[in-house]
Amino acid sequence: MRASPAVDVTFRSVEASELPAFDRATSIGFSERPGWLDEHPNWAALELDRTWVAFDGDDLVATSRNYSLDVTVPGGTRVPAAGVSAVTVRPTHRRRGLLRSMMRALLDDASRRDEPLAMLTASEGAIYARFGFGITSRTMSIELDRRDIEFARPRPDGTVRMIEPDEAAKLEPGVFARVHRTYPGAVSRPDAWWRDEQWEHRLGVRFDVAYEAPDGRVDGYACYGIRPHFDGAFAINRLTVRDLVAATPTATYALWRYLCEVDLVRTIGDPGAPLDLALPWMLTSNRAVQIRGIADAVWHRLLDVPAALSARTYAQTGHLGLRVRDEFRPGGRADGAFTLDATGAAPVVHDGGDPDLDCAVSALSAAWLGGVRWTTLAAAGLAEERTPGALARADALFATQPLPYPFTWF
Repeated sequence: MRASPAVDVTFRSVEASELPAFDRATSIGFSERPGWLDEHPNWAALELDRTWVAFDGDDLVATSRNYSLDVTVPGGTRVPAAGVSAVTVRPTHRRRGLLRSMMRALLDDASRRDEPLAMLTASEGAIYARFGFGITSRTMSIELDRRDIEFARPRPDGTVRMIEPDEAAKLEPGVFARVHRTYPGAVSRPDAWWRDEQWEHRLGVRFDVAYEAPDGRVDGYACYGIRPHFDGAFAINRLTVRDLVAATPTATYALWRYLCEVDLVRTIGDPGAPLDLALPWMLTSNRAVQIRGIADAVWHRLLDVPAALSARTYAQTGHLGLRVRDEFRPGGRADGAFTLDATGAAPVVHDGGDPDLDCAVSALSAAWLGGVRWTTLAAAGLAEERTPGALARADALFATQPLPYPFTWF
């Protein structure tokens, strides 16, 4: 394929007055109608100094940005992370190196701010491995027909009650904060994101419920929408889960039981459920939960291997030598030999050492929270065992329960 001709562009961050042009440019890049700025004004105006765009003359032709977020790792530490978002290139300006230039600038920006990793959600799955990203968490889309649902255990103690928007705005962030502190892979949710993060009008009419344990503590909530649908005179509405956060297994059970018993609903769906969701096992028939698809959720990209790997805890004690290749940022803190020592009170990562495993940084970024096993990556040709038994040892070290899950979408 013949490359497009070179183009003389100027890269810089955008100003507040240029947000409409930013909105227009991202809509072109994502093949969507403009309107993101109107629908998500709180997101759009955040951290404009972390935007990075390309102008061809007066035309804004490529967009990208970082958000200052954090991600929880096994053991409960919250690690700073750059949330890469709004990455687009105008169709007329593709194959001219603009994406590569923006990704390099975004990763350099994160590194300067001592963020040990960057992360993103990808519109296309074949783009970001070349920049060192790997799929760290995945979700599944599930659907249930209410007529097939029968729960295997009695309704738990405690109360599920409906809450109005004002109470939800006060109560739900506190529950989220409790879960975010402990759940591997959980991504922070800035205050300015809450309204836009939780709701989309296409889901129908919004409802919120909270689960209160017998001692009165609120241990979970669910935000969901009901879209009306009729078969003649009979309502066969669809309920879609938008945001379900539970701090205990009992809260998870109580909320799902409530959602599956709402009157006049035929179909219950969750387009982004955890892969290890307990719901199928709560029912007398596991088959009542139909898995419609599995998709990548959040991609991570380690920028500082020692800082990232020493921040989490491990499922057992041991040593592991890693040879990590970072072709996009050679010579950086994610390129070279590293030795993980998980034998003491806290894990330590040293530079150097003999490698037990050899992999690209994209593979390490996929495996570092336990969302994919090292043996799986090796079977796909993405990791090489240098020391016999090292793959099994790595699987045991990096194992995570529960599987990483982001909760927040960006």
